[in-house]
Amino acid sequence: MTNPKISFIVPVFNFENYISKCIESIVNQNCDEIEVLIIDDGSTDATGNICDALAKNDHRIKVVHKQNNGVSAARNTGLEIARGEYVVFVDGDDYLARDFSDYMLQLVSCSNSDFGVSLNCFCNKNEEQIREDHIRVLRSDEAVGLLLSPRVIVGSWNKIYKRSMLVGNNLKFSEDLFYGEGLRFIVQVAKYAATVAVGERKVYYYRRNNFDSATSKFNIKNFYNGWKALEMIDGDLSDRSASVDRILKWHKTQFKMGAVIRILESKKKSEHKDFYSECLKYVRKHTWSTLFDNRVSLYKKALLIGCCISPHIMARMDILRRKEISKKSV
Repeated sequence: MTNPKISFIVPVFNFENYISKCIESIVNQNCDEIEVLIIDDGSTDATGNICDALAKNDHRIKVVHKQNNGVSAARNTGLEIARGEYVVFVDGDDYLARDFSDYMLQLVSCSNSDFGVSLNCFCNKNEEQIREDHIRVLRSDEAVGLLLSPRVIVGSWNKIYKRSMLVGNNLKFSEDLFYGEGLRFIVQVAKYAATVAVGERKVYYYRRNNFDSATSKFNIKNFYNGWKALEMIDGDLSDRSASVDRILKWHKTQFKMGAVIRILESKKKSEHKDFYSECLKYVRKHTWSTLFDNRVSLYKKALLIGCCISPHIMARMDILRRKEISKKSV
């Protein structure tokens, strides 16, 4: 196979409990014209050995072992060696539905788009497929607004990219980002894509009970780095519409609320007093402007209002919410 249709790039770090299911779901796609590029980012458990064993049984799998340098550098390594017409990123603790390739290729090919996005994924056990799919083709500015909105779970996964467009515009992950790196990447891609195809079918299984993942563990550095990513996006979008400006403001306010709540949950308020105060002040200053945006649900607006009034109560509620999410997760 000289020209694979899709290059699947899978960055992994200490995923020994998840990686077999992830890779098996990729090699069992209905589409055979694939390559699987596993970038082992210096794993210290059995992940590397498991990946090597999988590669011995399937010539489409290639494993690259490298020193730990973060998920952004790992994905960029995959981009450098990918040969497929299209590129897909899969997190090593997630897995794919069998028709992922078919559906995502259909999205971009039927609309002649360089970038395809599915709005939905399987998050919970026994979750049903959508009843009816709705496919839209968006202009670049419309897609940027959508990707920053609460309708899309941020991340580079559950999407498909035309590799020639990424290479032609030198689009890579910012290697100084390790939190929010996916959001910055997809917003940059949307800026350069002439059109973006958006569908709704669930073809990706997003695991939310891996407590070792970057999004699950509390680390104050994540919030500093995530804010840096949002500020970079803000700079990237200096020439933007009022609609994009409003949804970016909501996203930044939501992010600051998340920092307030996670600091309280982790009982680290005294340790990070200045950052906590800065974040809460930001939420209280900007929540009002988000209340009139119909792209933000009443539920998410209520969360912001609740954080303004009593962040401690919201933190206790979030602990219960996260436990329920973990219990139901795929």
